[in-house]
Amino acid sequence: MGQKIYIHELPCYKVAAEEMIQKEKISPERCFDLSQLPGEELQKEVEAFVLERGRCLSLTSILRELPSFNLICKFISEKEKHLKSFREKSCETLVRRLKAWLLENGYSLSYERYRKQYAKSTRQEVGAVVYLRKLYSFLEPEDERPEYEKDIWVLENLGIPLRENPIKKIKKLNFSSIPQHLIREEIKAAIHMEIKHVAIGTVLAELSAVKRFTKYLRDREKTIKSCEDIDRNVIEKYLTYLNTEVAGKKSYRTELIHLKTILGIVGKIKENRRLEQLFVSTDIPGEVQALYKTYSDDVIKKFNACIVKMDEQIARALIIHQMLGTRISDTLTLTVDCLYMKKQRHMVKINSVKGHDYEKAIDEEVAALIQKAIDYTQEQYGDTKYIFVSGSDIESPYQYSMIQSRIMGMIREQDLRDDDGKLLGFDTHVFRHTYGRKLTEMHLDDYTISKLLGHSNISSVKYYRKLSNGALAEETKEMRQTMDQILTDLIKEWDDEQL
Repeated sequence: MGQKIYIHELPCYKVAAEEMIQKEKISPERCFDLSQLPGEELQKEVEAFVLERGRCLSLTSILRELPSFNLICKFISEKEKHLKSFREKSCETLVRRLKAWLLENGYSLSYERYRKQYAKSTRQEVGAVVYLRKLYSFLEPEDERPEYEKDIWVLENLGIPLRENPIKKIKKLNFSSIPQHLIREEIKAAIHMEIKHVAIGTVLAELSAVKRFTKYLRDREKTIKSCEDIDRNVIEKYLTYLNTEVAGKKSYRTELIHLKTILGIVGKIKENRRLEQLFVSTDIPGEVQALYKTYSDDVIKKFNACIVKMDEQIARALIIHQMLGTRISDTLTLTVDCLYMKKQRHMVKINSVKGHDYEKAIDEEVAALIQKAIDYTQEQYGDTKYIFVSGSDIESPYQYSMIQSRIMGMIREQDLRDDDGKLLGFDTHVFRHTYGRKLTEMHLDDYTISKLLGHSNISSVKYYRKLSNGALAEETKEMRQTMDQILTDLIKEWDDEQL
């Protein structure tokens, strides 16, 4: 076994983009020096951990962990020099001793992390403590139970085809915070049945609803140990609690529907019909009518003037998103073979994540922009499935969280405001609403609008018409030049097909 693990030998270094390597300026001697640890067994344990981190983390993340590694080594060599294996002491015992050592040596136990994209600060545990906890988690004996019996599921280990949203990857489901052991097992059984039929995002929302409810039971209904102990009286008290004591949401309609669904599944599994009848129709608030917000041309121009100064590929993604009028998930999952010609027209294939797949005609300039994005990705990363990928994972499209973080940071930095003077939020769907409003301003029929938006029917078009009532009276209203050209061509295409 080598005494040093050099950064340039780790897998994350070998797959990192040259731009990132140059930015980090990594010297050939930079390494994780295992010789700082007393004893061969400790060194073997940490070596396995570091190598695993080097396989699953990015180069930047590994470099951030190096100072924490060095602090842990220094602590062990000074305070735990007789320790032969981390397994000799519990994680909490060693964490407690590490914290005492950090304080003795003038280190803080936490730090304030300011997130400019959200303009707020949070307290974070210091890196060395987090690193030690992760090391212990890595060293835990492998749980050989079937994945669905564990309290934390790694989804890829379930062996079930999953309905996933590629831009919002969910890797795990964590049941460990459900306080009641028996209820936890009942919920796991229900989720295992549910996950085979619904999207992962829905399953996550259902689990979140259950967690709020079980925490309420822990605090207010301590005698309840199983879902079969829940009766109508408990549900009524919980509804009162949500409506009078809980703040943060305007409506708990969706959350209550999720809770009802999961308790109903538990009832089916246990053949307990009462659990399927805990809720009555009046418990669930009526559906709130959607408020479709749009941006004015002025706001869009200011927004675009800022995004074109960001990373060029992210800027392309957001401009293409506006010009196609797609959902953000559909924009970010455009594939490198999405462009083609039909009747001498440029067309784009849209593989919808939430709806049905469809195609639409596009302007030559939009086609050229999409092609430029394809060329950029192929030059940077070679053959990929998606157009918009990052260097850390070229098999997957851009993640929504990454786009959100970058844009919110830009919005706050540039102090971008909406038409009411409020700071812009990161609501990519507003661009889709704006696109839909533009279509109604051109007096298109509902069928054509629904087709251009990729809707399966015309039921949502009425919301776009409400947005543009004022604009419809202004027959001479000028539209932005680029959008005007695109929409005019689109109308011609749809008219030709309907003839």
